[in-house]
Amino acid sequence: MLQLHTYYRSVSAHRVRIALNFKGVPYEAIYTDLDGNMGDRLAYFHTNPQGLIPALVVRDDLVITQSSAILEYLEERYPERAILPDDLERRARVRSFAQIAIADTHPLNNLRVLRYLRDRVGMELQARRDWFDYWMHKAFTPMESILEQQPEKQRYCFGETVSLADICLVPQVYLAEHTGLDMSEYPNLRRIYRTCMTLAAFQSAAPETQTDLLRKTR
Repeated sequence: MLQLHTYYRSVSAHRVRIALNFKGVPYEAIYTDLDGNMGDRLAYFHTNPQGLIPALVVRDDLVITQSSAILEYLEERYPERAILPDDLERRARVRSFAQIAIADTHPLNNLRVLRYLRDRVGMELQARRDWFDYWMHKAFTPMESILEQQPEKQRYCFGETVSLADICLVPQVYLAEHTGLDMSEYPNLRRIYRTCMTLAAFQSAAPETQTDLLRKTR
């Protein structure tokens, strides 16, 4: 069985959990606390030399890191319930949309960047909040524009079925809503988010359902 090193606060792990659930792929969740004790964190470097979440352990000699690589691997290994369209042009559009979240937004607003701004740069809380909001809006504004330009409203980002675009969008919107970001200018993003969250694959991947968070709140 696949093993996924995951953490409830990780946006990257969130998108991988959605994909695994959507494809119906069984996996064992290994909860790796990025805020935990140093010994546990150092031990994790043997699995992933970057020390980042997620990591997918396929077997002892194959550990896949980086969420985009994991998502592509899952799509190729388990193609039955596809998250990329068959059509070449639509597939390119889905990938482009997804990369706004994966490549342009999340790397600027992840935990290690915000901690660096706090601990090394000495940035105050409000300035860090302004940084976070700025980059979220820089992502959501073009995402909203892309969806608005489509000839007709669709159930999901690019059609009537879930795609990689939805899988990458939902964790970013979840994070925005749970940090109080003003989402009023993004009706299409909010609509698609609500639609996705009616599905069990998305519900069971949400941070509040993860065992590591539930343990913290007991």
